[in-house]
Amino acid sequence: MNVTECIQQDYMEWQRGDIITISAGTGKGKSHFVKNKLYDHAKSKGKRILFFLHRTNTIEQFEAEIVAEGKSDVIDLITYQSFEKAIIHQNQIDLWMYEFIICDEYHYFGNDSSFNKYTDLSLNEIIEGADERVVVLMSATNEFIKGYLSEHKSLEPKEYIVPSNYDYIKTLEFFDDEQYIIEGLEKFKSEGKKAIIFIDSANECYDLYKQFKDVSMFICGKSHSKYKYVDKEKRHQLLRNQRFDDLFLFATQTLDAGVNIIDPELNIVIADIADPDVLVQCVGRKRITNEGDFIHLIVKNRNNYSLGRAKSDLTECMKHYKFLQVHDVKTYQREFYRTPDISQLVYFEPLPNGLYELKMNELLYESFRYRYRNITKIQEMPGGYRQFIVELFDKQRSIYHDSYLEPETIVALEKAFAKEVTFFTQGEKSGFAAQLNLKSNGRLIKSFKKINEQLTLKEASYRILKFDTKRDGKRYKTAWRVIEMPKCVDKNDVIVNIEGQQI
Repeated sequence: MNVTECIQQDYMEWQRGDIITISAGTGKGKSHFVKNKLYDHAKSKGKRILFFLHRTNTIEQFEAEIVAEGKSDVIDLITYQSFEKAIIHQNQIDLWMYEFIICDEYHYFGNDSSFNKYTDLSLNEIIEGADERVVVLMSATNEFIKGYLSEHKSLEPKEYIVPSNYDYIKTLEFFDDEQYIIEGLEKFKSEGKKAIIFIDSANECYDLYKQFKDVSMFICGKSHSKYKYVDKEKRHQLLRNQRFDDLFLFATQTLDAGVNIIDPELNIVIADIADPDVLVQCVGRKRITNEGDFIHLIVKNRNNYSLGRAKSDLTECMKHYKFLQVHDVKTYQREFYRTPDISQLVYFEPLPNGLYELKMNELLYESFRYRYRNITKIQEMPGGYRQFIVELFDKQRSIYHDSYLEPETIVALEKAFAKEVTFFTQGEKSGFAAQLNLKSNGRLIKSFKKINEQLTLKEASYRILKFDTKRDGKRYKTAWRVIEMPKCVDKNDVIVNIEGQQI
């Protein structure tokens, strides 16, 4: 089902004051619906459509489509960023000119708020005058903003949902360090296979690109210093032709939404992207054109240490805001004397009389809280980040054994099993537990029962067997050894060893 099929004829009844949300994955026809059904409807009423986009790359590609299809008589395009600049300079566009305001990829308001401190300006301007127009919010990843509008703006939109389907992801792999990617790309290069590589950091993205420069192109945001290394002609060709001629495209999340890449020869997507919402958008850049089309998805893993560090960073970011929530301005100024809020959750708003008022960016704060809660949820999952991503893309049925284990845990288990090692003493067991490095609530797990519980939750190929044996004439009633599990066992089955012990 696509967006047009989901909405059917409802759009004919939309009235001023309606806020509509369309939740649909990439390639489900969100823009197609606006450019066709809604365009025809607006034109028949003599009304106009203002279409918000959040990437320069996207607006260039979309503008070419609008002009080519003769739809620019009704549809105007604008980026959120240019609208925000106009608001700051008190030169904003009069939205009353438009019957329909389309906010494409509206997760922008939350996702970009961590590096663009003005996203709340455009959101507030669009929402506060919603009684005068129909506002349509479209995205594949919109959980945060929907919740924010409900809880903080008391808005309950009319919602249309097209269920996501990730059957086109043929395989899902994880990697832990850059060397894995380098070796993989060398192999793909020798085999002539095309790939897109998404990396959060523009600097790291460029450094990796340089190692494959002879067969690659590089794209990052125009505001980044590395943009000077972007081949402008290749970039133009990508947007115009919706494909790239090189083997590899290295890109930051500047390419994460709206840009279509239609190429049956492209089947590999590699992503070092921390935010799961952005990851979904990146995966969607490769458009699936038929049932035989597919991708191999390779994702950078996030271990508990990196997740914990991300939470600590978020806690630090929210420190000023949380303090000002419960203290007055004078107390805040004494507490943070000459210590500005680098996250700009707390900022000075200029007043007409030339003075300033201390204000708080509620949208940015709530987006930080949303990310913090998400990380906590991921940490509480037995398989951590890998399990979260597996479930996000609905790949539980195809996940390999041991995919939820950290590399050092797998190595320790495989080595002990292959060498048929027996752990006799408590010291030997404790040493092996340290090698496994399985933790609960941040603490190392050392007991037989807890270790097996974790291995079961993480769907591991191995368990610890406790048995009675002798060494040098001394009897050990609770010695350990590693045993391998049957590969076909269902994760909900209760497994027992040959002595009837539950494992």
